[in-house]
Amino acid sequence: MLSALSLNNVALIKKQNIDWSDGFNCLLGQSGAGKSIVIDALSFSLGAKAEKNLIRTGETSLRVDAVFSDLSEEQKQLLSEYEIEAEDELIITRTLTTEGKSSIKINGFPATLKMLKELAEGLVDFCGQHDSVGLLNVNNHLALLDKFAGKPVEDLKQKVSHSFDELKEIESQIKSLGGNELERARTKDLLQYQIQELENANLRIGEEEELKERLEFISSAENIFERVGDALLKLDEQRDNATSLLYEAKTDLSSLSNFSDIEDCKARLESCYYDLKDVAETLKDIKRNTEFDPKELEILDARLDQIKSLTKKYGKTVENLIDYLQECKQTLDQLENSQFILEELNDKKLKADESLQSDCKKLSAERKKYAKLFQEQIMKQLSDLEMQGADFYVDFQESVISRKGFDAVKFMFSANKGQEVKDLHKTASGGELSRILLAFKNVMLDKDRVETVVFDEIDAGISGRTAGKVAEKLANISKFTQIICITHTPVVASKANNFLLVEKNVVDNSTISTVKTLKEEGVVREIARLIDGGTEVSETALQHSRNLLQEK
Repeated sequence: MLSALSLNNVALIKKQNIDWSDGFNCLLGQSGAGKSIVIDALSFSLGAKAEKNLIRTGETSLRVDAVFSDLSEEQKQLLSEYEIEAEDELIITRTLTTEGKSSIKINGFPATLKMLKELAEGLVDFCGQHDSVGLLNVNNHLALLDKFAGKPVEDLKQKVSHSFDELKEIESQIKSLGGNELERARTKDLLQYQIQELENANLRIGEEEELKERLEFISSAENIFERVGDALLKLDEQRDNATSLLYEAKTDLSSLSNFSDIEDCKARLESCYYDLKDVAETLKDIKRNTEFDPKELEILDARLDQIKSLTKKYGKTVENLIDYLQECKQTLDQLENSQFILEELNDKKLKADESLQSDCKKLSAERKKYAKLFQEQIMKQLSDLEMQGADFYVDFQESVISRKGFDAVKFMFSANKGQEVKDLHKTASGGELSRILLAFKNVMLDKDRVETVVFDEIDAGISGRTAGKVAEKLANISKFTQIICITHTPVVASKANNFLLVEKNVVDNSTISTVKTLKEEGVVREIARLIDGGTEVSETALQHSRNLLQEK
């Protein structure tokens, strides 16, 4: 449940810490005092859209801290999945700047908006006349009924989902075998053509790189051949080449070997001579290897173009082409034997379809059983809320089978006896929707896992005896879950066990809203204000207020 809410620079609120209790929390205060700011701040802390106009005028940022206690095992598990330490308390901190930058922390750890919204689903439920839009959406009706039914329907839904997936898998296998006979024949022709084209190419891993390297070498061969030839002329081939001149110089010094310095020079010349001879032989090998047939260049270009064409059609690399060739062969082999396989798959499909139909019928029957109980409980709640002439039932239509079965469900409603029952969204007025929503909340008390429910003027437009019934329903809900309620109805406010007053004042030419907890006479006086409808209260209103508080 929500145990504390801290607001900093949120609209009219400068700085405020609000403590909440379990049970029924009532927000009181004149219209425009700032009650909705508190709810907007809570909503913001739980992932609502970050609106910059929520930042207090003159400030550059806002901050909201929401503290929750008594976490459920599901919430602790979710925190564990986020790798956030699950403590006794859950602290959510969200900030927003005038530049539109927002930050979120959960128990001090940075978090994403998606994580926050997932966690918030089980924390707080916001309810008001505008929030009944979810109830009016026909697409939500089946889910609401299933939630009411609980585990029996959930188990059957899982079975239907499994049967549905099984059927789709069989259909996918049939499709992979080419569908009908004509389609299979076309697929086989295409596969045979692709296999032949890839096999004729005789592809080899690494060949493309070798071809490119050889092509680059040949493209440079002419220049290599010419330069190496010039070097060979100077070193070994032309008259007076470097090698022969070195040899002659060495020979000239041979007769002077008795002199040690000359002997050293002769030895060094001899070493140079043999080094040059070795260089010349290496260059000769290079020259021989650079000889090429000009037609080879055309052959290389053609082969590379062939590989490029194949990779464009079937894969990015030669490795992909070889893998694709094997896939084509396997698929063709399956198609060659597809008749026998198809017969087996079609038998499986027939059985799977029968099983799915059977599971859907069982699911539908179970839903209808709970729908009857759902109708009875909603009708009882509506009667308690002074709508004795109303009629409500769950309409079933058969739709296309999905993982949820074949049921299409919508809620039908008539506010007055003798009137035609129509789609809920077409016939209910604002005040009626408030009571219908309240009826749903009471019926779903043990079905919803949410721990805090916010009622934002759900009693608007309701008075007299009906307001008393609404008050009783809210009080009943507060026995099972924490309630935060904004109300202007005295009898509703009187049912609360924690009262918070929101006041607006001008301080130093600046408007500031504050929230304070009311005790005893303060509670009596504020409920009396609701009764009298003004700033001054009469003794009669005060006594009426006391009577209301004693009755709860």
